Amino acid sequence: MLIHATVTVSGDKAMLGACEARLRRLLSPQFLKNEVTEHHGAGALCYDLKVEGGIPFPVFAQASQEFSGLEFAAEWVNVAAGEKGSATMVNGRVTGQETERVATRAGDEHPVYLEVASNGTLTLALTLFRATREEWRGYALTAARDSVLRALRAPESDSVELFASDGGPEWALAWRGTLSSGIFIRDELRPPIEIAKAVFRDLDVLARNFVADWIWFASERREDIAIERERYVQSGLETADANVRWARLHRLRVDAGEGRPLVHSTLGAEDLWVKDVVLASWAGKA
Repeated sequence: MLIHATVTVSGDKAMLGACEARLRRLLSPQFLKNEVTEHHGAGALCYDLKVEGGIPFPVFAQASQEFSGLEFAAEWVNVAAGEKGSATMVNGRVTGQETERVATRAGDEHPVYLEVASNGTLTLALTLFRATREEWRGYALTAARDSVLRALRAPESDSVELFASDGGPEWALAWRGTLSSGIFIRDELRPPIEIAKAVFRDLDVLARNFVADWIWFASERREDIAIERERYVQSGLETADANVRWARLHRLRVDAGEGRPLVHSTLGAEDLWVKDVVLASWAGKA
């Protein structure tokens, strides 16, 4: 079973250099070459691992014992086992550990679209589902804001409508236009239209699950996002109110290659127009 893990070592800068050299001796050269990506900065060592059979915790525990002034923080996801967890080691001993179940029902996953600027700023994160023959519902974020969405389009029609919330369980904004023109006129709904409770509940679950998998917020507790922030800093990326989780962003950067746009999409052909409308209207503040 393939496990994706990250191990971050932080503490005294002088000690970090010696610890890095020691880990290179403890971890085989072949393992370092094939299964570990290193992202070290001035204030921490960071190892991204994709391994089969288990994380080499004994190696890191040994290094932790030898460098007692450093903290080793590990996070991992084992999709096949339906589990994710985290642990902290100091002086070779585990000082904190958490595990929890994660959803593994691939059939329940909704398509997603992510577009990220080269500096790490989130342009658009979108997940959605088709509720009826003419209606799509979803959740979207940019670096600065988020909203639940409702998109309407009759089959084969060129005319579309997009509705968005503005901080409450109601449709407060609307855009109307045609796909062929790419022009969408913004309208503030006065009064706003209340979202049916069952519909809002489903959208809230969709949003929470999507965020748990893909997004971290600058407003979260400092200790909860310390590793995410550190990885962004080490990579010279900017942080904003909403950011893509480092493990996801790193994969996008590797897949895209140097200097290429960072885009990830599992949208079906019937969903792509929704993404285009959102980018041209709500995400662009049109």
